[in-house]
Amino acid sequence: MQIFWQGYSSVRIETKQGEESCMIMTDPYQNEASMRLSRTAEPDLLLLSNQDINRFNVDGVAGKPFIISEPGEYEVRGVFVYGIQDPSIDSGKKRQLIYRIEAEDMVIAFLGGLNRQLTDHEIERLGNIDILILPVGGGEALEAKSASKIISQIEPRIVAPINYHVNGIKTKLDTVDQFCNALGICKRENITKLKISSKDLPAEDLLVTVIERT
Repeated sequence: MQIFWQGYSSVRIETKQGEESCMIMTDPYQNEASMRLSRTAEPDLLLLSNQDINRFNVDGVAGKPFIISEPGEYEVRGVFVYGIQDPSIDSGKKRQLIYRIEAEDMVIAFLGGLNRQLTDHEIERLGNIDILILPVGGGEALEAKSASKIISQIEPRIVAPINYHVNGIKTKLDTVDQFCNALGICKRENITKLKISSKDLPAEDLLVTVIERT
């Protein structure tokens, strides 16, 4: 499996199980002068962290992906996706979603648009998580201190922070260094992509993997 960060809450996950491959993309954003969504990738799956599709640059995504913006269970090209929503909060039709993604004998949690602490219902539905992808820079989503609390609740093996400051973006966000400071003990590596298999997952200490934007 390979995981790339494309900016804001947009990531690209490339999986392969046997002869079946699947490319997943999340939360496509509107292009800016300093940050533009890649048109070379044609995802099979597009996951949106809010039911309001108009928040996202869906038209900017190449190909014809299967779009998920509703809670439920899905299987696409050997990947199992669970869209999770607590029915007791976020009243109305335009509501946040979080995702549990199962592929290559690993489990990923994507919390791209979350702006509050998780509920007991959401934590139970997420279950055991290997790789946690969550916003840490603030703005409309979690900031560093709140993100660090969620990590202690979920206890993943790897954390990949997203939605943090990079040079030239329009939105004012906190840096990934501020997130590490809030986390305290921060065993960290900076890479351009996370290439991982189940046998490579850390057995004990939490690893913070800072994926530089591609």
